[in-house]
Amino acid sequence: LDNLHNRNLILKARQLGMSTFGVLYLLDQVLFNENIAAGIVSYSIEHAQHIFKRIIGHALDTLPKEIKPLSGILQRSAREISFNNGSSLRVDTTLRGGSYPLVLVSEFGKTCARNPQKAEEVITGTLQAVPRDGTIIIESTAEGSEGFFAEMVLDAARRGNQDISNLEYKLFFYNWMEEPSYVLEEKVNYDVSLTDYFTKIEKETNTIIHQDQKNWYAVQTKILGDKIKQEFPSTVNEAFLASSDAFYFSEGIAKAYNENRCLYTPLYDALLPVYVAMDIGVNDLTVMAFFQIAHGEIRVIDYYEDNNKGVDFYAKFLLQEKKYLYHTIFLPHDSTKRDALDVSNTYERDFRRLFSSTGTRFHVLKRMDKQLSISHAKVKLDRCVFNVSRVKPFLDKVNKYRKTWNEAQGRYLEEPFHNEASNYADCFRYVCQAVGHLETVTAMGGALDKHKKVVEARTKMVW
Repeated sequence: LDNLHNRNLILKARQLGMSTFGVLYLLDQVLFNENIAAGIVSYSIEHAQHIFKRIIGHALDTLPKEIKPLSGILQRSAREISFNNGSSLRVDTTLRGGSYPLVLVSEFGKTCARNPQKAEEVITGTLQAVPRDGTIIIESTAEGSEGFFAEMVLDAARRGNQDISNLEYKLFFYNWMEEPSYVLEEKVNYDVSLTDYFTKIEKETNTIIHQDQKNWYAVQTKILGDKIKQEFPSTVNEAFLASSDAFYFSEGIAKAYNENRCLYTPLYDALLPVYVAMDIGVNDLTVMAFFQIAHGEIRVIDYYEDNNKGVDFYAKFLLQEKKYLYHTIFLPHDSTKRDALDVSNTYERDFRRLFSSTGTRFHVLKRMDKQLSISHAKVKLDRCVFNVSRVKPFLDKVNKYRKTWNEAQGRYLEEPFHNEASNYADCFRYVCQAVGHLETVTAMGGALDKHKKVVEARTKMVW
């Protein structure tokens, strides 16, 4: 309250009262100031009704009798209250029309994850209508790395809160360690990985985590599993690396980072063949990933993307710009469709013709059930190593591949949500499908078994 700015972002752990603070702050402003229109945006009708009845309604109904006459309610509907001082307060899932110099967006992370269109409407509509000297408060727990909230928070964290204009967002972060009630005196047994985690967080945050806090966190971890970092983050970045039911590959990518499989050192080995997997789009985005395989390790060494280009362009690019020694280029199952830029050719036929003077092979991947393909890719992800100095944008987009939210059913469907991330995720699925093909038809499977036996033997050695 003492440090509020014109534009405010609040990232927080659960059950810290930040939503209630934001609601009551707006209520105070309209109660004790004239001619102020305030609006609260919620992620669902049910949450909006909860805010209106349980927080605003309770506060108004239980005002001390000395100041109750000041409330002067003229009209009180299901979603809006008007006061006799000319001020008003509205709660809804979106604010259409009118001007609101005071706006609270509650649990914006959920809106971004569940309904990107509504989130975009909040950003481009509601928030843009708030004047420069108005006040915006956006508060939420993290809900995966997808959407405006994650981007805004991470951008504010990188920039810092020093010397910001009144149109830039000030970041407030409240981790679970700051809440005095998140403690447990009873002793709890937990494994060494959690001990290492506490040591790491203490070093990163320059904080001492007391044993009763560790006990509490350990119990919550047993209950929530990987969701603990989303619901009770220790750092800003950790909140958005956490897995979510909405995101297909976020858990595997977070694991790759934790296991140091996301490297800034070159992975390319000139003695190993290079393979390419492509997701082709003529009037859409085309994404291609370059990878190698070494004893079962899938090394994603490079990627490329472009829009509205034909086969000639990509063939020329591969031959003249990305001068790897290509063994096989894997094309998606629909590459036998006719090229929209030249109806006399197909993608596959054109690629074979343009590469005829090279030793490069082409293989069209079979159509695979999408859910089965996603599950297959999740398994292969545990063997992937990424050269993030080259492929980080690709990896970030794959991380944002998510399920479709069904508002009527109030849950995520087992159906991918089609957005820009879909092209990158499809390309990654093709990489994994290509690896499966190579290990089936070549000696790679034997090399992988040999690699596994060496690893097992190493673990059994007595030192």
